[in-house]
Amino acid sequence: MSNKKIKLNELKNFCTTALEKAGMKPEYAAITAEVLVVTDAYGVHSHGTKNLHNYIKKARAGGIDIKAEPVIVKDGPAFAVMDAGKCMGMIPSVKAMELACKKAEQSAIGIVAVKNSTHFGAAGPYSNIAARQGMLGLVLSNVDPMMNAPGAREKAVGNNPIAFACPSKAYPSVFLDIAMSNIASLQVFKARAEGRKVPMNWILDKDGSPTDDPSRYPDEGSMQPLGNHKGYGLAIMGDVLTGALCGGATSISGLITSWVLNLEAPSHTCHTFIAINAAMFCDESAFEDRVEEMAQKLRSLPKAKGSDRIYLPGEMEWERYAKAEKEGLLLPDDLLESLEGLAKDSGFELPLMR
Repeated sequence: MSNKKIKLNELKNFCTTALEKAGMKPEYAAITAEVLVVTDAYGVHSHGTKNLHNYIKKARAGGIDIKAEPVIVKDGPAFAVMDAGKCMGMIPSVKAMELACKKAEQSAIGIVAVKNSTHFGAAGPYSNIAARQGMLGLVLSNVDPMMNAPGAREKAVGNNPIAFACPSKAYPSVFLDIAMSNIASLQVFKARAEGRKVPMNWILDKDGSPTDDPSRYPDEGSMQPLGNHKGYGLAIMGDVLTGALCGGATSISGLITSWVLNLEAPSHTCHTFIAINAAMFCDESAFEDRVEEMAQKLRSLPKAKGSDRIYLPGEMEWERYAKAEKEGLLLPDDLLESLEGLAKDSGFELPLMR
């Protein structure tokens, strides 16, 4: 771990400027930078600004249309379908969740499905858009096939992520953001690049057997589903509620391509954003009181030996966010290397703290 830090606002400005230089309009550059920096502040560096250089490379290669405008192709009181048109994934995602919230204000629930998108980073920041408006947010996405079906020898389905958030009193929200594999694939790529072995429950070899050797992944083998049949089943649900629902691509179809390994090709990723207006089911303050009551009971549970605290989903991320906001974001070596590469490529200086 490096000892280099950067202020969150400085990192946002740096990323925004790099995107503008790449051809993105200022409004969309700011949206993309905000999502990626927030993700880093949560401590989820595998899905934050580390990936921005590769997104820009993909745009140059034609796999992302950095000037695309998402378009609503179907619309109703409580739902919509959006065609992202190869847009940078953060743009249709923020717009879709904001639209879902707007529809939920009138209809109690709003759901917006997005097709023809690209990798949108982490799912958590989008669910928190709803939570900030006093609503429950649910986010699903499909991705390229990388995970096996139990009993199969090859990649069959994406590790399609799911995120959930709801308003909270002690923290900005209670939220969960997980993929359906035991580990994010980017962690396997990192281990391969560093020549490290991985835990036996991360990946399978070409014969469908657990392995600790990532050197042949992703050319051979696949990711292992979270909880075996449980993660597999939830990944199928993710495909149904994203690509199948909006007439887009599913991971099982083979039409979704890797945003990392195939820069020239459109990703065809699909997402779904759901907002639920708690105030239309019960009084909004009553809902938050119920959530806080649950939180208090969980925090006060008898501690296991060696444990000094019980966390709710999202509490660790919000504490990391608060620390990064106050002290600056501490940059892991791989994140620093990626940002320095982007700075050199863009002709800008990376504004590190002194």
